Amino acid sequence: MLLSVIVHIYNNQKALEDQAAMWKTWDLGNKVELVFIDDCSSPQLDVSSLPLATKCYRILDDIPWNMPGAKNLGALKASGEWLLFYDTDQFLDSEGLKKLVEQLPALPARTIFRFNRFDLKDHRPLPIHQNCQVIRKKEYLDLGGYDEDFSGAYGHDDSYFERLWTFYGGKISVLKEPYIFDDDRLATQNLDRDKKRNRLLRRKKMRHLHIESYTQGKALLKSTFIFNFLIKCQFIANGRPQSNIRFKWEEIKR
Repeated sequence: MLLSVIVHIYNNQKALEDQAAMWKTWDLGNKVELVFIDDCSSPQLDVSSLPLATKCYRILDDIPWNMPGAKNLGALKASGEWLLFYDTDQFLDSEGLKKLVEQLPALPARTIFRFNRFDLKDHRPLPIHQNCQVIRKKEYLDLGGYDEDFSGAYGHDDSYFERLWTFYGGKISVLKEPYIFDDDRLATQNLDRDKKRNRLLRRKKMRHLHIESYTQGKALLKSTFIFNFLIKCQFIANGRPQSNIRFKWEEIKR
């Protein structure tokens, strides 16, 4: 399998139906698979409209803003050499999928690839987004995946993944084509988007990595006592993603 497309949705049946309609226009062949994650929606999302070959899973623990966990579960169950992540309100048309698949075998290693984005209604350009990207599965897992310490509150999970990626020498590039189209009418509403908790967490994790990047700092942090003391007094937080898939989940039988 060349590419696994991973989409997770929370409490948005309309977004699922629209994604299903787009996916049914795709020519998957034997190179592309679909992986769908219901992030503990209530009520459970109806997946009957998804293409029959879609791998469907449901997270059973109601963890706010558990995008890191949903992405990690999708990556765990994916069979593709490459992983494509995009958000609930983002769409890739059939021609765009074809262009992406054609490019993948020639793309260089140690590089995340992102997309130019346009508004679905009026095609005005939008900023390139961190949560819409394609990456090799092995490189994703070698990095540790998304850090689930950020689950439970909003924000900075994407920016920390990017910072961790570049900290260890990874590159980021933007593909000329295909394009991703956004429909902001499908964005999930009425959620707490306060970034304060995760902003501080990201800062403490980066402080750990920067200290460890120096010879003396690395020697200092080898002491379990000192490392745990610095975490206990909240000067640092562990900068490496730990113990992914910290929740119960199940396959959705169809």
